[in-house]
Amino acid sequence: MVRMLSSSFATTALLVASNFISPSLGCIRSVPTNGTSSYPFPEIGDDTPSDPGTNGYFINHLCLNVMNLTASMDFYTEIFGLRHILTLHVSEHYSITYMGHSHGGKNGTGYQTASELNREKNNSEGLLELVHLDVPNNDLTSSTRVANTFGHIGMVVPDIAATQARLDAYPGIEIIKRTNDDLMVPSDIATATSLSPEKIAQLSPAEREFILGVLTPFNKPLIFVNDPDGNLIEIQPQEGAALA
Repeated sequence: MVRMLSSSFATTALLVASNFISPSLGCIRSVPTNGTSSYPFPEIGDDTPSDPGTNGYFINHLCLNVMNLTASMDFYTEIFGLRHILTLHVSEHYSITYMGHSHGGKNGTGYQTASELNREKNNSEGLLELVHLDVPNNDLTSSTRVANTFGHIGMVVPDIAATQARLDAYPGIEIIKRTNDDLMVPSDIATATSLSPEKIAQLSPAEREFILGVLTPFNKPLIFVNDPDGNLIEIQPQEGAALA
């Protein structure tokens, strides 16, 4: 894996990136609107309200196809605290499982019974659906192996250092990047975020180096791990990246 940049492009990219993000404050600065800004720059959304016809719409869950349901459920329960809401056994070999955090308090601090979790399933956000086909040949290729439309799952934690220590204590967890480590290219992270070797080969060497130089400080405090199927999980500190 390569991390080194040529000094000129590295210096330029890091200086430009530092104008928008402060690793200590987790703050992204907005840019002037006089057309003089250079890359990178944030494009902030406008204040146009949503179509009233979509009132009440929200993202309820993300669905993953899994090769080993037990391994996936254990991982998301033990590592990230998701609880088993329900499993629908559609047939002998096909099942659909829902998992999620308790929503009785801020960030799941309030306990809910299994019955309450099921009652509130369609009023909840951030649920995980696991679809499992229990057959001998059920190989699945994750986006960390071959780039596709899925990028990663994003988790937010109150204490990134404590989370790193907790992950270190679990045997067998595939930690791709530790907090405060530099981003590597090539890597599982790069492949899952449209920066696989065959993708970035279509860019100029200068732009490749510039992208890495910009992404390095943005990703510095983050942790990345893979789940049992190789799906990438990004772990952010709760105080990260707000607009100044």
